[in-house]
Amino acid sequence: MKPKNTETNISLFYRGLSPRAIWQKLVAAQVQKLQDLASIGSARITLERQRQSKTAFRVLAVLEVPGPDYHAEATDYTLRAALLKVVSNLRRQMQTRRNRQVERRKHKTRLGFLGQSTFSMS
Repeated sequence: MKPKNTETNISLFYRGLSPRAIWQKLVAAQVQKLQDLASIGSARITLERQRQSKTAFRVLAVLEVPGPDYHAEATDYTLRAALLKVVSNLRRQMQTRRNRQVERRKHKTRLGFLGQSTFSMS
């Protein structure tokens, strides 16, 4: 079991709205839920109110992790709904990457067990 990194540096940016403590807590709670899937070094989250758009709220997220970073963006009628869409998208990306890594390890182990080389000489 890998050690949990309980302190993730979360940078929260606001566009078109005033900062509120409740939004900081909501974002922190959602980012913390993603810690089980990857070691998140830092998170940059932008909360935006779009006055001209029908879906008034937009959330952009970048999670810095070992390897390629995760990016997601979503819009919705409420800030919470847009945030939950972003978190769902990030979770899907993280789970997909984790599944690929597990499959790659299984495939390597299987080839090694059968006495086959993992590379080919063409």
